[in-house]
Order: sequence, then structure tokens, then C-alpha cells
Amino acid sequence: MRRTIIALKYAKGLFLVAKELGKFKQFAEELQRVKLLLDSMPEVLSALQNPIYPPDLKMEIINDLLKVLGLDPELERFLRMLVEKRRIQYIDEIVRVYSELVDEELNIARGELITAYPIDEEERKELEGVLSEFLKKEVYLEPKLDESIIGGIKIRIGDLIFDGSMKTQLRKIKETIKGEVLL
Repeated sequence: MRRTIIALKYAKGLFLVAKELGKFKQFAEELQRVKLLLDSMPEVLSALQNPIYPPDLKMEIINDLLKVLGLDPELERFLRMLVEKRRIQYIDEIVRVYSELVDEELNIARGELITAYPIDEEERKELEGVLSEFLKKEVYLEPKLDESIIGGIKIRIGDLIFDGSMKTQLRKIKETIKGEVLL
């Protein structure tokens, strides 16, 4: 919970600055690049988080990373601040929350399309279109396989869940039968 609160504070602050500069989409892309680089080099993130290393060494490390990435100066300042304030360990959450703020600004909803078997691109696009009309937002679904649902589909967008899986339908039938038997 604490991680989310801290991430929200920093992501919102960055988003407000980026929006004011008209660069919120650019910052989202650049933050993804930062995240990918740090994910590919966990030892660097570990060094930036470790209290054993002196602050000047951490700044040297982050400055070298920033040279490689070629980010906007405002975003570079933000990342240096995260290192200075010992908040760089929240970078994954900050990037996630920032992306959610950008999606909200652009009226985009992202979710999961869970199926027991692979679904083709055309069917996924059709579902996204129907959901876009229903939610009045641009919808993007990430396909995921889960054989335990047996068949049908399950869609999760934030707190909204559409469950048309065979597993759920069978469970409901079972509950109905049990309820009638108990009466």
C-alpha cells in the first residue's frame, strides 16, 4: 500500500509537469525506456537503491544511464531526484501509475482478455470495438491464456469484469442445483 501511495505522489507530480509542458505522451514513452533498461540491468537498480553506496557514486551511475537514454531534461531531473530522495526503488510502480494517468487523460481503457484457447487478432479487435462503444473509451485488451476457465472468455478492465467462462457458468449451475436440493 505504501509503495502505491508513494508511486502515486511522484507519478502525479511528473504528470502535471509533463502535461503543462505538453509532453505527457513523450514522457510515458521515455519512462518505459528507463524501466526496460533498469529491468535488463537489475544490478544497476540495486546499486542505486543500496544505502552502502555514497550519493555521489549513485549520481554518477544515474548520469551515465541518462547519457545513454537521451531523455528530456525535465525527466532527467525527475530521475535524479528519485535517486537523491532514495525513491528509485519505486520506479516500476511510478511508471505503471504514470501510464494509467496518461491512459485516463487520453480516454483509454486497458484490460485482459482471458481465454482457454488462443484467440485470433480479428476476434480481439471486434471485442475491443464492442467494449469501446459500451465504455465510451478506446479499449485495448491483452490476450492471456488460462486453461482453467475451460471455455468462453473473461474480460477484466480495472474493476470491471465480464465473465462468460464455462468455469463460472458451471459453478452457477452447481450452486443452483445445490440450492434447490437444500430447499
